[in-house]
Amino acid sequence: MLQKEEQARAALAGEGVTFAAVSTQGELRTSTQKGIAPIMEILKSEAQFLEGAYVADKVIGKAAALLLVKGKISHLYAGVMSAHAAEALKENNIPFEYGKSVPYIINRRKDGMCPMEATVLEETNVEEAYLKLQNKLAELRGSK
Repeated sequence: MLQKEEQARAALAGEGVTFAAVSTQGELRTSTQKGIAPIMEILKSEAQFLEGAYVADKVIGKAAALLLVKGKISHLYAGVMSAHAAEALKENNIPFEYGKSVPYIINRRKDGMCPMEATVLEETNVEEAYLKLQNKLAELRGSK
């Protein structure tokens, strides 16, 4: 059987897959949703799945990093990782690897910082970050 790291990375390489996680029991979850949506969904519906899991994600900013800290993952691989995310993961003793490091995650319009990363830029408390991100998502959904 593939190691969890290999299994998650192989799943992430699948067409359209943006997020892959392998639980301590070897169960795989993948998503094609963008941003922090897959992590928020798992935290809301089955948070225990993330505990001890190996996660692979296309893009990790500080918002996603803090959510994964909240989920108590064991290891993270990111295709692209912001310097803010790396700092948050180091502070919380979560081992990580990445393909490319960037100063910050760019928003979808490519004209500034991702609103999720900006929301938690100064936050270190994962529970506070989670609440701020829930509020920001609700605010963004309400404006569409």
